[in-house]
Amino acid sequence: MNKPTLFQLLVAKVLEQLNSRSSVRDAYHSHGSSFRGLNPSNKGVGGAIPFESGLARQALRLFELAPEVVFIVSEPFTMEYILDGKVYRYTPDYLLHLRDDRRSVVEIKSLKAANYDFNRRRFEAIQEVLEAAGVIFAVLTEESLCSPILQRNMSLVERHNHLDVPAVALSQILGHLRHGSIRLGLLVDLIGCRATVMATIAQGHITTDFRSAELTDNSLMRRV
Repeated sequence: MNKPTLFQLLVAKVLEQLNSRSSVRDAYHSHGSSFRGLNPSNKGVGGAIPFESGLARQALRLFELAPEVVFIVSEPFTMEYILDGKVYRYTPDYLLHLRDDRRSVVEIKSLKAANYDFNRRRFEAIQEVLEAAGVIFAVLTEESLCSPILQRNMSLVERHNHLDVPAVALSQILGHLRHGSIRLGLLVDLIGCRATVMATIAQGHITTDFRSAELTDNSLMRRV
């Protein structure tokens, strides 16, 4: 039997780590002048997830509102990849456990840093290993995380996250959406309380497109 290649061994190592639910290192390790903090979360261990930059905090806000993301791990494992014939180590910023049991690895970088030639080649090499392991790899920058539309929509929804959604109201909302998407304004009229509908969005029971247009009464709501 042929011995596995180095690339195959690197892929196998990633596969062993995809169920990680804890960080491999202290999230507050020395990292220059990075902004550090904890983002409240229902999708991590301990009720909050660490971030080391303002961009990372924006990413966590988005993950929290994304119904396809069910669990978030900061700095989940260290993997290896090959670039220019050498083996390098890489620790992702976040590992996302997705609703369909897939995994996504996310790197947060400024657009300027992401476009450096070395980083672009590095991320391509990392992606090659991760995709061979069936993992989705994404590099998120301010271009995708800081658009005014996304920021306004997230803020509008987040302010309702703390509200209790009565079981009867949730059942009614999901029932109205069982045959397909309907507009936010109509759903609010049917339920009789805008705050309850917004809380249902914030808590991931229903969703809409946060990125392409302002959230209005004409926005289409759908079940998760």
